[in-house]
Amino acid sequence: MNKIEEKGLYRYLLEADTPGLRDNVQVIRPKKGAQVYDTSQHFTDIYEIVTGAVKLGNISVKGEDYIYELVTAGEFFGNLAFLGDTFSEFCKTLCSSELRCYNPQFFKHLMTHDPIVAEWCYSKIVFRWNKTETLLASIRSYEPRERILLLYQNLQKLISTADGKDATLGKLLTNKDIADLTATTRQLVADTIHRL
Repeated sequence: MNKIEEKGLYRYLLEADTPGLRDNVQVIRPKKGAQVYDTSQHFTDIYEIVTGAVKLGNISVKGEDYIYELVTAGEFFGNLAFLGDTFSEFCKTLCSSELRCYNPQFFKHLMTHDPIVAEWCYSKIVFRWNKTETLLASIRSYEPRERILLLYQNLQKLISTADGKDATLGKLLTNKDIADLTATTRQLVADTIHRL
């Protein structure tokens, strides 16, 4: 097991006495529903979720918000500049959350100068790809109600919030959020969940 998987990235860097760590990593504690960044921001930090959860999404051609991913403790997101000028997204908290914000240039330096960080980061990237591919495979493989039920079951996990409480991830989402993640409608989500 990678040392970072055991300790977490920040603790690993702290114990390694990494130069510039305290200058390049900040902690923020946004409240529930806070916008961490919006679609107009093309330069963001790299964020690590310590506690809580966020939803990532965009705005449709009709001007409506939609989400395509949930990110929970231990996961990373951000650094949109890496994806080019045509990509944009927003990030909103689902509950009070604690996020570590890494300066992208500092993070890039770590990846190119510390093989342990690089190995760990590649595994995180593959994990996120797999998560997205699994969601897409579910949309392609299951009927709409089955997709909703499968996601709903997976959302029954407890997460810790930044104010020391536990919350069920599924209870933090709206029917529209679930509909976005399952490529269905709010009405079908409401009807399917009501039948449980």
